[in-house]
Amino acid sequence: MYVFKVGKLQIYFAASNEIIQKLEKIIQTCKHPCQVVTLNLLIYLQSKFDLTTKKALENSELIICDSSWISLICSIFSLRHLKYLPGVEFINGLCKFAKEKNYTIFLFGGRENVVKTAAFKLSSEFGVRIVGFHHGYIFDSAENMVVERINKCVPDILLVGLPTELQESWIYKNINNLRCKLILGVGGSFDIISGRLRRAPKLFRKLRLEWYYRTLQEPWRIVRILKLPLAFSVFFFDCLISIFESRKRALS
Repeated sequence: MYVFKVGKLQIYFAASNEIIQKLEKIIQTCKHPCQVVTLNLLIYLQSKFDLTTKKALENSELIICDSSWISLICSIFSLRHLKYLPGVEFINGLCKFAKEKNYTIFLFGGRENVVKTAAFKLSSEFGVRIVGFHHGYIFDSAENMVVERINKCVPDILLVGLPTELQESWIYKNINNLRCKLILGVGGSFDIISGRLRRAPKLFRKLRLEWYYRTLQEPWRIVRILKLPLAFSVFFFDCLISIFESRKRALS
């Protein structure tokens, strides 16, 4: 396991089983709901413009790298070969762990038919107990209702699959009102799990072109993709500053 520091954030790089072990320790020791962030470039960029997302990242219990580009930048600055952990693969490992420990899961986010199918597939494939699910198309007036529905099911683990601009801030704003042990943002993973979208082939993943393959299936995402060069530059520059400041402190 390797921890890369950028600003106030600590990004963890490790194999799925190592991350699962860390999550188990969090579940056993935390006396309040804990937020886990699966970080990508767009979430990082969002934290630069949205104070709530910024606070969510800084106060999260754990930040996992879910971006090939973040892993590349961190590899360059750390002089290590750091691998990212794709959200879909991580959820598979998490469900195996939940089944083994008899932890329950609630799914929140995505379209109604998508999250319902994802819940059924995870339950049937891994034997994990999915105690409830709810689509992510909510308005402010319905937010309390969703929280109440989640709390009635009292899940151990809550998986939240909302758009980048909403996901981490929604978790942060509601975390003190939720009755669960662990809350993880999983982005668009429900779309892949449900089969609504196909995961990028290995060649695309190796070439760091998963974003391109997803855009081919959802052309409207081009609006988000246009933000990637800026997000890449901002993260790279922040890493550069962090490395410079850490070396400056070491020499002083």
